[in-house]
Amino acid sequence: MVDKEKVSVLIPTKNEPLINDLIRELHTQLQQYDHEIIVIDKSDVAPKIDDKQTKLVIQQSNGLGRAVQEGLTHATGSIIVIMDADFSHNPADVPKLIEAIATKKFDVVIGSRFVEGGVTEDEARRKIVSTIARKFTAVVLGLKIKDTMSGFSATRKQVFDKIKLNPLGYKINLEILYKASKQGFTAGEVPITFRKRREGKSKVGFNVAGLKELGRIFLLTFKLRLGIE
Repeated sequence: MVDKEKVSVLIPTKNEPLINDLIRELHTQLQQYDHEIIVIDKSDVAPKIDDKQTKLVIQQSNGLGRAVQEGLTHATGSIIVIMDADFSHNPADVPKLIEAIATKKFDVVIGSRFVEGGVTEDEARRKIVSTIARKFTAVVLGLKIKDTMSGFSATRKQVFDKIKLNPLGYKINLEILYKASKQGFTAGEVPITFRKRREGKSKVGFNVAGLKELGRIFLLTFKLRLGIE
């Protein structure tokens, strides 16, 4: 178990009806840790957070990546967890990410669908987009991480103190991975089960929305490789 380190969980949200359920489950899973939960919200109407210990930040910028940046300014932990609000990321997997930082001495840990033990419940058309994107980014950026498209991570706060983020879209973990590696930080993966979201439906698959998303990922990848981003 991580000893005497505080964990900050950053959760970008936009019209997510189950945020209070997620917060309750996180507190249960993290009760052995000193932790805080920070919700960065861009909803049409700000959610009512039942838990008084959770900090609600009304996002002033646009995009998930920028939401994480805003959340970082409020984080007081030495380990930063980034996760989705729709239960596709299982709160029970959060301790595994945290422990990998301590026991394996990683600076960045990705919750991975594609290492041994990892599972994804994505639909086939979404898997196609993800496979193309993660293989392309790994080759172009020279990353050994198998799940470069994961939105689920734990990172030492000192990494954010050393790198400059300029997120394009929601693939902020890709930017963190690449820029951290350029600074000599270590990265690893732990298996997770990526679940179908409990409510709503993703619009991204092997369709127009999916192809547009691939285009944004390719653009981000080239910008990172060329040092533009």
